[in-house]
Amino acid sequence: MLLAIILVGALAWWLHSRGELLPNLLRFVGTGAAGLIAWRMLISGRPLLAVVAAALAVIWWRLQAPPSPQARALKLLGLKPGADAAAIQAAWRQKMASAHPDAGGNTAEAQALTAARDLLLAQLARD
Repeated sequence: MLLAIILVGALAWWLHSRGELLPNLLRFVGTGAAGLIAWRMLISGRPLLAVVAAALAVIWWRLQAPPSPQARALKLLGLKPGADAAAIQAAWRQKMASAHPDAGGNTAEAQALTAARDLLLAQLARD
C-alpha cells in the first residue's frame, strides 16, 4: 500500500511539473475511480461488472481528453477547421484590433493570438 501511495505521489508530482495535473485532474480522478471499482469487482469474483467498470474507465478517459493545440487555436481565433491562410490572417487581424496592448488589450492575450496564428499557419505549411 505504501508503494502505491509513493507511486501515485511521484506521478502527481511529474504531471504537475509538466503543467498537466490540474487541467487533467477530473480525467485522472474519474478514470482512477472507475479503474479501482473494476479492480475491486474483479477480485471479488464479479468479472462482468469488472469489464463494465473498465469500459466506463476507458470511455471516461476518451471523453475527458483535452482539445488539441490546433483545436484551441481555431477556437481562439474563431475559425472552423479547414480555414485557409487568408482566413487565418484576417481572423488574427480582427482579434488583434482589440487584444493589442496599444488598443486596450493585454500582452498575454496578444501573445496567445499570435501563437495561435503561427501554429495554424505552420500546420498549413506542413500539409
